[in-house]
Amino acid sequence: MMASKALLLSIVISACSVSLVAANYQDGEFVPTARRAQFHGVRTTWHDLLGRHCPRFGQDRVVAVPLPHPKGQHASADYKISFSFDHDRLVTHWLRIIGKHAPAAPLIDIELTQRADVLTSAKAKVLPVPKYYLRQHQQLLNEFQNSTHWPKHLLVRYHWKHNEALNVNAALYVLFGIGILTSAVMAVNVIVNYQQKLSEFLAHLATESSQVGTVQKAE
Repeated sequence: MMASKALLLSIVISACSVSLVAANYQDGEFVPTARRAQFHGVRTTWHDLLGRHCPRFGQDRVVAVPLPHPKGQHASADYKISFSFDHDRLVTHWLRIIGKHAPAAPLIDIELTQRADVLTSAKAKVLPVPKYYLRQHQQLLNEFQNSTHWPKHLLVRYHWKHNEALNVNAALYVLFGIGILTSAVMAVNVIVNYQQKLSEFLAHLATESSQVGTVQKAE
């Protein structure tokens, strides 16, 4: 029972400290970002992006991320990419940028949601590069149309969404969870105390029964 109580208490403490996991950012501060790739059945490890390719907290921006030549990549094979933010706390799904159904010149559109000074979510999708970008950066289209040209430069557009309502919802979820876990701890305490008192009561009855039996034999 004591082990169960200790486990429940540790869970409560962990729930209380969830909000401390996410980093706190100042406006315009770089958010640590990494990328990994998947091609020809192979997945790379995470590679940190340089500061100039990372999002700045609360500021929309567009960057061109260089993609190195993947070893063993076939010209017709799919090439997918995934991004992580805030020291791998938030990770996007795999995004196909080369291969079947991929745009001729892809753009990764990433929506980052902030609550006060915390990054709360990251969503990404693949879009064709807008025509006004291509007019200024025709080489982007040329790089992706030429399967042998590496490195390629992938346009990534970061845009931020402010959602203060997430603050209330997150707080309610945390409080609700803490309430349930606290109730569980209290229930364990009640059960332990009840069992202890029950044991003492049964022991007392056994003692009285033994004394009564001794008196009757003496008579």
